Amino acid sequence: MEIGMILITLSVASIGWYFADKLKLSAPAMLGSMIAVGVTNIFLDYAYLPTSIKIFTQAISGAFIGMQIAKKDIMNFRYLVKPFIFLIALLTINTFVMGILINKICGLDLTTTLLSCVAGGVTDISLIAMDMNADAGTVALMQTSRLVFVLLFFSTWIKFMTKNKSETVVDLRMQQNNVVNQTVIDRLIKTKFQRIIFTIITSFAMGYVGYISKIPAATMVFPMFLIVFLNCTTCICFVPTQAKNIAQLLAGALVGTSICSSTFSNLNKTLIPIVLLLISYWFINLIYGIVCEKYKLLDLKSAMFASAPGGATDMALIAADLNADLTKIALIQVLRAAYVVAVMPFLIIIFVKLFS
Repeated sequence: MEIGMILITLSVASIGWYFADKLKLSAPAMLGSMIAVGVTNIFLDYAYLPTSIKIFTQAISGAFIGMQIAKKDIMNFRYLVKPFIFLIALLTINTFVMGILINKICGLDLTTTLLSCVAGGVTDISLIAMDMNADAGTVALMQTSRLVFVLLFFSTWIKFMTKNKSETVVDLRMQQNNVVNQTVIDRLIKTKFQRIIFTIITSFAMGYVGYISKIPAATMVFPMFLIVFLNCTTCICFVPTQAKNIAQLLAGALVGTSICSSTFSNLNKTLIPIVLLLISYWFINLIYGIVCEKYKLLDLKSAMFASAPGGATDMALIAADLNADLTKIALIQVLRAAYVVAVMPFLIIIFVKLFS
């Protein structure tokens, strides 16, 4: 019976991915599968996926984040310490201020509202919400609203704000060397197929260690840190785009299984909070850009793209169209994503325990 429910859930998720891709939605594997499984589950109450799929999905998501951080990024971080710390301070404060405000407005539990306000990936934060027993459906709804808003609005907004600015940028002299000396294990794991299998198995193993440790978000954080270490010291790790898409498909389906009729019964309550949250992100983007430009931490265009709370890949692609500094933007965006996954869940747990 369970196998049948799993197959049906994954089939519906795949159909959702197909139509979302045809409609050119952002992150179609995630959003399409989530919408398809969630909507059908509201009426049929059938969706089911086992814990092993959740572990695999979180582990691959963590590995994919880890793969974005290379040796040169670690070396270059010292050039971006000040703007990075300033950004995460603003985003962290915003998470707690807006999370508490939304908690008071719509009556959702504090963990759910705080996770809804975290400036992370839809996939990552939705999976963490399931780990922390929050309302993953509501978190996904809020996170998706933020992502759509950023993709639709921020490129036009940044282009308007920087239209009269010169193309000169702050010289941070970022290093480009990313050479990793070959190790014994590099000589053992040479082909792309071997690297993929090694990365998947290693990530799943570390994800399982994180799962049994009962540490919040460890199923994603442990693989992420291991892959960062291996990616900076060897050349044996590789996560293909297909694996990322499959992880997003499974993540969307997992979130979809948590969506029921009560999720959308709160929609009228969450509409105003969503608007308030989006305004807060816009305000942070403006303040961050102005301060970074004034104190020569970053040029205005790079600062505004770096602080836009979208995906690192999405922001880099949009920034490329506007001739922004992709190196700085991508590095800050990736480090922000890592901070959100590795640190924010623990801060939220501590806060909820102290003040709820």
